[in-house]
Order: sequence, then structure tokens, then C-alpha cells
Amino acid sequence: MRAQPVVLCIQDSTELDFDGQEIDGLGPLNYEARGGMYPHPTYLVTARRESLGVLDKWMWAREKRGADGVSPSLIESKRWVEGYQRVADPAIMT
Repeated sequence: MRAQPVVLCIQDSTELDFDGQEIDGLGPLNYEARGGMYPHPTYLVTARRESLGVLDKWMWAREKRGADGVSPSLIESKRWVEGYQRVADPAIMT
């Protein structure tokens, strides 16, 4: 990574659907009845589109909605900010 003049840190979230499987720790996906998890990795790519691998990954499961229909989970757009903060941490780059 240090040998590259420019490195792009690209983040994305995706669903891992384990619906119908009896696995501890799963949470609801886009529909409350579907069970799974969400990985949010940060990929490293050069300006020439060469992959350098994964620098960071965060995985979580949503909490089920309460009786009031509101999810007690963190606002998921915060995952983008958290990913940036981890990548910008100088300790990661040493």
C-alpha cells in the first residue's frame, strides 16, 4: 500500500442471508422475518484498479424491532463514518 501514489478505500455493506437456519446471533434483514447479518468491509484498490485486499471489516446483526415498531439499533449510515474513522486511524497504518 505504501508503494502506491494513490489508494482508494472503498466501503460497502451487503446482506448475508441465513434465513431458515438455526444460528445464534442473527438479526432481521430487510424484512423482519428474514434472518442474517451485515458485513461492511473497506476494500483497498489502486488508481489502476488493482486490488490490494481488505483493510477493515465490521459485521453486525440488526436488533429486532420493539413492540412500538422501532428498531433499537444504531442508525446504519453511521457504519460509513465508523469505517472511515478506523481507516484514518494512524495506528492501522503502522
